[in-house]
Amino acid sequence: MQRRTKIVATVGPATQTQPRLTALIEAGVDVFRINSSHGTPRSRQAAAERIRHASDAAGRMVAILQDLAGPKIRIGDVASGARLEAGARFRIATGDFAGSAERVATSYAPLAQLVQPGNRLLLDDGRLAVRVLKTDGSEIVTEVEQGGPLASRKGINAPEVDFPLSAITSADIENLERALLAGVDFIGVSFVQCADDMRRAREAAERIGRPAALVAKIERPRAVDRFDEILAESDAVMVARGDLGIEVPLERVPRVQKSMTRRARAAGVPVIVATQVLETMTHQPRPTRAEVSDAANAVDDGVDAIMLSGETAVGAHPERVVRTLDAIIRDAEASHDDAAVRAAAGFDVHFLDRMLADDTRYGDEVCAAAVMLAETSGAKAVVAVTRSGRTVRDLSAIRPRVPVHAVTGDLTLSRRLGLAWGVAPHTVAPGPGSPGVIREELLREGIVRSGDVVVFVRVNDDLSLPAGNFIELLRC
Repeated sequence: MQRRTKIVATVGPATQTQPRLTALIEAGVDVFRINSSHGTPRSRQAAAERIRHASDAAGRMVAILQDLAGPKIRIGDVASGARLEAGARFRIATGDFAGSAERVATSYAPLAQLVQPGNRLLLDDGRLAVRVLKTDGSEIVTEVEQGGPLASRKGINAPEVDFPLSAITSADIENLERALLAGVDFIGVSFVQCADDMRRAREAAERIGRPAALVAKIERPRAVDRFDEILAESDAVMVARGDLGIEVPLERVPRVQKSMTRRARAAGVPVIVATQVLETMTHQPRPTRAEVSDAANAVDDGVDAIMLSGETAVGAHPERVVRTLDAIIRDAEASHDDAAVRAAAGFDVHFLDRMLADDTRYGDEVCAAAVMLAETSGAKAVVAVTRSGRTVRDLSAIRPRVPVHAVTGDLTLSRRLGLAWGVAPHTVAPGPGSPGVIREELLREGIVRSGDVVVFVRVNDDLSLPAGNFIELLRC
């Protein structure tokens, strides 16, 4: 049975070679992630090329997601062995100098101007915590609340500070352009704070004539508060629980994750859950029971994809991790209560509200009718002909019991649609034809068998077109 929830795997030192990438595809990876925070432009382009070769070798289409680094605030270099002690004074100053356990540099000058006495600052992914005592606009004096070892170039999180900085830096623009020219399918926009951040990224892509599929990474409290406006400007969203779990109180993260998953699904936007999914398997051959439950619960919530980070980038067992996650997902999906899954998605309320609220779009009604026909007729699949991908995403959002086969003449769109829940993409060149032509192609590829009943659907909101919309029930 086709696995419906997709797997995203991060590439890194443990997964650099083409044979290893091919093995990961065979183990179940649907999308590979390249992190712009690491490596060079040349090494990232080489990684994308290896992924394409590995996809050809495995005989299965996969997509590539490249994250932009975003405006991460970091400290400078620190002397080896530095350690912060609870209760000690610790200074963060604007500049570039060798730091110590008493004073470190940061290149982000506005930090000392934006913080206020009483603000809490977190370093090294929350492992260290300091409280601001005072600032003179160029140096911050703090008291250490949670001590520990301090290493060079670690990040600074300031959850109580509203930063005016854009999520798109000049370096991000350069990386975005290189990534799109290299044929990357998705661009992950890090540290998004508002819809304007997504619009800036899209405008940058359009300037070079390469429209981008943008993934909004939700990592800051401001993004949580403005999630709906960000969602409206995104092609997919990622619940990035790493920085999010630092900046939002830990006890809130599960509720935030569930809320964003539900709202993204109601909007027909794919949602990815990421960070520490099977973290133990970075070094150990088995995950913890809590990690297994976390992944299974994400499946029950109806996420489109689950992402592996360090587990595959630097882990000791990358293929085993993917196979483990594949098994967890399959078991969770096998025990799904379809009515409960759809209710969790908001299909019963939000989806129907959306259909009734917009009298200029008829796609939702057509897609809902196609799914109902497929499920009541015993059809083996829904086959959607698409040029933009909207029809396929709307079908996926309903979470049909049968697979959705997306048929398009656009190879890039085909790869992008592979992220959506329950969707199997197919590229039929030179472009989608009649149901009969597509049926013959699906039979030839072994996607359907002779005698199978399938529902064909195509949607166009322009009702003046003679063949703008159709639903057809066919026996192959």
